[in-house]
Amino acid sequence: MNEIMSPWLESLRCPDCGAHLYADHKALLFCRNCGRMFDSKDGIWNLLPTRVSHKQEKDREKSGWLYKTKAAEQGGWSHPAEHYLALPDHPHPYYQAALRYLQIVIACGRPWYGRRTLELGAAECWGTRHLVEAGAVGVALDYDPHRMVYGQILLDRLPVQFLRIQADAEKLPFADQSFDRAFCCSVLHHFPDLECAVREISRVLRPGGIFFAIHEAYHPPYYRRQKIIKMSEDTAHNLSVGINEQSYTAAHYRRLFHRAGLKAEFIQPAWDVREENGCLRIEPGINVYSRHSPPSGLSAREWRRGPVGFLSRLILKTRIWKIFSSPSIFPLLRFQLLNWTVREKILVGRKPI
Repeated sequence: MNEIMSPWLESLRCPDCGAHLYADHKALLFCRNCGRMFDSKDGIWNLLPTRVSHKQEKDREKSGWLYKTKAAEQGGWSHPAEHYLALPDHPHPYYQAALRYLQIVIACGRPWYGRRTLELGAAECWGTRHLVEAGAVGVALDYDPHRMVYGQILLDRLPVQFLRIQADAEKLPFADQSFDRAFCCSVLHHFPDLECAVREISRVLRPGGIFFAIHEAYHPPYYRRQKIIKMSEDTAHNLSVGINEQSYTAAHYRRLFHRAGLKAEFIQPAWDVREENGCLRIEPGINVYSRHSPPSGLSAREWRRGPVGFLSRLILKTRIWKIFSSPSIFPLLRFQLLNWTVREKILVGRKPI
C-alpha cells in the first residue's frame, strides 16, 4: 500500500457495512465482513456505497457539471497546469473571494500541523493542497471524480501529499472521530439531504474539531424562491441542467448544526477580520465597535441628511450604542443582522470537547 494511503488505512470503513477495510498484496482494499473489494483509478479510490441515497439527484447533478465543463471546452475554454497550481488565485470574483475566505479559514483553524483534515466536494483539490501546505494531513473527497483528476497536477508538481477518494458525503467511509478539521467550498447547498450530511460531518469530527464552509448560499428569511434564484447569475442555468441549487438562512444552518452536535458560528469578513502586523486577527465585531468608542458606521453617517443622519446623531447623543455593544446584547444583534441580510458569511461548526 502506498505512502499516501497508509496514514488513513486505520480510519477507513466499508461504505456498505461499516466494517474495517484492509489492504491486500494487489494494492486493493477489501472488507472482510461483506467481502466487497475497492480499487483506484487515476489515483482516486472509489469508496461509494453500493446503494447511494438520492442517487438520481446526485447523478443528475454530476451530469450537469460535466455538461457545463464540456460546453465551456467547446467554447474554447481550457486551462494549462499553471491554472490549477495557482487556484484559488484567479481574477474571477468567485475565486478572489475564495482566496480571501481560505486565508481566514487557515488563520482561524490554527494550528494545522498534523491535523487530519477532510475536504468535501474537493473538485480540483486546491483547498486540500493549501491546508496540507499549512501543515495538515489531508483527504480530498468528492462524489464526482472527473474534476479530482486535476489534483494529480498538484501531487506531481508540488511537495504535497493527500489522499483522493470518490465517496458519498452523506455516508462517509470513515470511522467516528477520524478528523480534526473539515472544509468545503460551495458544497453544502448542493446536498439533497443537508441534515444527513451535517450529521456525517459531526460524526467523523473529533471533540474539539472544527468544520469550515465557505461560499455557501444564504438568503434572508423574507426572500421568496424567485428572488433567491436571481441572487446569482448562474443559479437558473445550473438548475436547468440538473444541478441542485439550494439556499438557506443562517438560522436554518444553525438549527441543523445544533441537532448534529455542532456549535455554529459565522465569520463576517468585513466585520470580524482585521490584519495586524501581517497576521489576521479574527474576533466578532472587531471592525464594527469598541466598548469604549462609538461604532465607526454611526460616526460616518452622523452628518448625513434625512432619517439616517438623524438616527445616527440621536444614537450617538443618547449613547444608546453602548447598550448594543455590550457583551450580552451584541452577539444577539449581530446574528440577527447576519440572518436578515445578504452579507457574506463563513460558516464555522465546532464540536464540543
